[in-house]
Amino acid sequence: MIVYLINMPFFEEEYTTFSEKWEYIEDEYLGVGIVQKILEKAECEVIVNRANSIKEMVFTTHDVMPDVVMISVMQTSARLTYRFVNELRDSGWNGKIFIGGWFAKMAWREIFIHEWAVDYVCYCDAEMVLDKWICHPDKFIVGIATKNNYNLHDKISINEIRQNNDWPARYVESSRTAGRNTYCIETSRGCPHSFCTFCSQSCGNIINNKWTPLPLEIVKGQITELHNKYGATRFSTTDDDLLGPLENIEERARKIHDLIINLPFKITFSSSISVKAATNGIVLDLLQDAGLEQLCVGFESADEKQLRRYGKQQSLEDNYLAAREVRNRNIPILPGLITFDPFATKDTVEKNLKFLFDELGHYDLGKLTKKLHILTGTPMVKMIKDAGLLRGDYLYYDYEFKNEEVLRLYKAFTSYTEKVKDIQKRANYKKMQHNKKIGIHHRNVAEAILIDSKWEDIADGEINHMIEEMRE
Repeated sequence: MIVYLINMPFFEEEYTTFSEKWEYIEDEYLGVGIVQKILEKAECEVIVNRANSIKEMVFTTHDVMPDVVMISVMQTSARLTYRFVNELRDSGWNGKIFIGGWFAKMAWREIFIHEWAVDYVCYCDAEMVLDKWICHPDKFIVGIATKNNYNLHDKISINEIRQNNDWPARYVESSRTAGRNTYCIETSRGCPHSFCTFCSQSCGNIINNKWTPLPLEIVKGQITELHNKYGATRFSTTDDDLLGPLENIEERARKIHDLIINLPFKITFSSSISVKAATNGIVLDLLQDAGLEQLCVGFESADEKQLRRYGKQQSLEDNYLAAREVRNRNIPILPGLITFDPFATKDTVEKNLKFLFDELGHYDLGKLTKKLHILTGTPMVKMIKDAGLLRGDYLYYDYEFKNEEVLRLYKAFTSYTEKVKDIQKRANYKKMQHNKKIGIHHRNVAEAILIDSKWEDIADGEINHMIEEMRE
């Protein structure tokens, strides 16, 4: 079988091109690499997509003439995927199209209801079903729906997937490429919380217990292999939560710590943990001693109403305590903070920015325009639809702001970000992205926007100050 494997290009907000994120983490999507490994193990010929446009991908399909075009789709690339499928069919290509990825897990019924010109949609992990499909593509396989049988994939199918949830035993490592600064590794899958109203994990993860740890011997094997093959010493864990359920976080942190410090070489790493875990000083000390280089924490909001709207399980007090514990240890932090959503008020925005600047000492421009992204199938879709604010469709949802003042703020912050982004990129290049002298200028402009003064003039002045300070 010849497979043309496509990781559909990701839609990215403009800020990610100059966020401090890139100092630590390079995007590496392990899922499509896992699919490649499974296909190659089954002796399929795999052509990995290198094209970066729909036109080129259509041309490549006709050039290589695969038996199957296999596409990994995130929510943010759903519209692009739909367009590609249509243009590929319009070009006269009649081969099989197979879709997987997070969008497929969430929206597989929508794909067939809207009559996409595809043959297969996989709605669970590839390790569980892909090898069966390779051997018997025409049989009914739980976890892979077709246009002829999608109505049969009901709760019985979901229960079967739950009962067969033996992912660690079926674990497949991802294919890798040389030359990366940071390599992603898995230590678990799933989310131990799964209550967030905006998150695909809250309803797309149909596996019982939601969070499944990977045996640490396998984790050690990943690190060792990547080090031996590529000289890798910097890693980013792809886990939604590195440590899992709260009752075991200290034990898990200690095991990870002991694994890392007993390696015959030194590594550093970036990871995500929950807010409640970040309030635990023992956990933070263990991770930092092991080589933690950056910590991602999903605070999401400093406004009580917004926090509850998001279904977050921590309190505001937890947010503030976690921020203090992390800052006291000088751990570089990449905070989750959603400044704008359909129901936000000016008070919401003020609280979030004050938390960002005062509690986190953080000045990433992206947080000034961070807007809630709506994922198909999540509870947030219904909440916004019931309020009459939902726009777009299952391919790419958008919304209106209920509060007109919030719309003004969002437009102003977006305008400022556009104005200053090139200056910020230059600051990043000089390793000044965390420099408080640079960050305070962003704060000054943000506060001017909040009080609706003539912020454009203030912004021009602050930008000139930034330019001067970078010359020093």
